[in-house]
Amino acid sequence: MHIEAPDKETEARDQAQFDDTVEKTGKTLIEVFAGLGIFAALLMSIIALNQSSEHNTVTVTSGASLAATGTAAAVTPAAAIPAKLMSLKIIPEGRLGPDGKKHDFYTQTEFAVKAGQTLELQIDNTDEGEHSITSPEIGVNIVVKPGIHTYQIRVKEKGRFSWFCVIPCDSGANGWAMQHAGYMSGYITVT
Repeated sequence: MHIEAPDKETEARDQAQFDDTVEKTGKTLIEVFAGLGIFAALLMSIIALNQSSEHNTVTVTSGASLAATGTAAAVTPAAAIPAKLMSLKIIPEGRLGPDGKKHDFYTQTEFAVKAGQTLELQIDNTDEGEHSITSPEIGVNIVVKPGIHTYQIRVKEKGRFSWFCVIPCDSGANGWAMQHAGYMSGYITVT
């Protein structure tokens, strides 16, 4: 049996179809693995938060009433160190990234506080959706609702702890901002 070799035009067409199929399949696999990776990170964060929640304190001290009245609700007794207040905003698609796309960001992503000191974060979430400040390592998981709200964090351990937003945001870039400090992630430094 004799099989003829395909002509150059047929060979080029078949190669182009093969390359197109490989490219589409590769992108799909990458997207699936990226989704699984994000899901695994969220699951590990939830588990770590449950295990470490007894070590530190996170308290929502006010909601819409704070913006209206200017007073915070009572919380557990603070350490002898006076509370530290930081004001910041969440701005959707407000900062240009190195990829040339606009990303969600917190106007402040570095939080410095002394061990045992209460850090009050007054956050103006100008986005329509919720975001978070989540640090599984120290048991912090703040869900930041739209509007102006104040949240308290008290960390007893010294160190530099990363935090990130676990609520899917910045959807145009597969959560790019959630993975890059200075956008939707940063550090809590406790001295």
